[in-house]
Amino acid sequence: MLLEATIAHSLLGGHGVAHPINCQGFVKGAYAAAIGTILSTCVLLGRIALGSLAVLFRSKVSNPLLIAVTAVIGLIAYPPLKPAWVMVKY
Repeated sequence: MLLEATIAHSLLGGHGVAHPINCQGFVKGAYAAAIGTILSTCVLLGRIALGSLAVLFRSKVSNPLLIAVTAVIGLIAYPPLKPAWVMVKY
């Protein structure tokens, strides 16, 4: 959505039109939509994290066991997912 706002702003502003009101409103709306999306994502991730913490505090799991289990899950999940962002290429 921000890409469309940027393109519209550059097209309308580049031809002698000095920041029309419609374009300013569109850009402000795009920024508001992006901020709302980021905020809602933070709320959802926070709820998931708090739920996970509640489960961990209720059950008595030792730290080494927790680290070992998550390491095994990571080793199992890495080959099918193949996350490209993990390996930085120079």
